[in-house]
Amino acid sequence: MADRSDLINQLAASMGAGQFASTSYEESRFDAETGTLYCNGMVISKSVAEKAIQHFETLEKKCDTNDSAQREMAMVYRCAVESIKMMQNPKILNMLKEEAQKKD
Repeated sequence: MADRSDLINQLAASMGAGQFASTSYEESRFDAETGTLYCNGMVISKSVAEKAIQHFETLEKKCDTNDSAQREMAMVYRCAVESIKMMQNPKILNMLKEEAQKKD
């Protein structure tokens, strides 16, 4: 499984952010205690993540899977949805919390 940084970078790329880079405010990071993603000077809370899931699921449903280009976009949207859900998974959150405690 990808490490936390890779997961966040993949999610950002799937959301159209392109190559992900550090911000002038702080390093991009995910706070497993609160379920909050900090990136590009923004605080992305769990409620925003839920809205993102709904948005990508709506876009995925609009894709015609008989068309190869639209099928590929449907997979991109599904990747974003599953990545966000993975960040919210209690087992993943516990693993990230344990990892953060080891670093302290």
